[in-house]
Amino acid sequence: MNKEIPKNQLPINRRKAAGKVRMNKQILKEIEKLEPGDLVCIHWNDASIGSSFTTAGIPVPVKSVGIYVGSVGEPKHAILAQNDFAYNYELRDEDYTAIPQTWFRKVEIIKKAFLTQQEASIILKSILSGPSTRRRRRRIFQMRTQNHELD
Repeated sequence: MNKEIPKNQLPINRRKAAGKVRMNKQILKEIEKLEPGDLVCIHWNDASIGSSFTTAGIPVPVKSVGIYVGSVGEPKHAILAQNDFAYNYELRDEDYTAIPQTWFRKVEIIKKAFLTQQEASIILKSILSGPSTRRRRRRIFQMRTQNHELD
């Protein structure tokens, strides 16, 4: 018989993998206030490297500042855009950080509506389109180089 063990009886590390991790209610309220286009600072603990001599990882505190453009994935990751290289409306390159919301320690909204929600949506689409955008950009730069070579 293959009986499933209830989640509350699993060891803590397996409980997290089996279902959603509980988050602090205050952090959840702060996340709910975020809107695409807000300039924010998110305090979180990054992953750390351990060894067989240690029993627990060392929390590495991080402050990430950027423009919140949305949350994606499961578990949800907040996407913060730091740089937006807009070559034209369709051709963009974004520097961004994706932070699992379960790792948040504090959320500070520095400026509401720093960008419009439409601008934030364009940036998020550019990030999610990923490598295809980079290939196009590389081809365009290669074409420019070839067009400007002397015979």
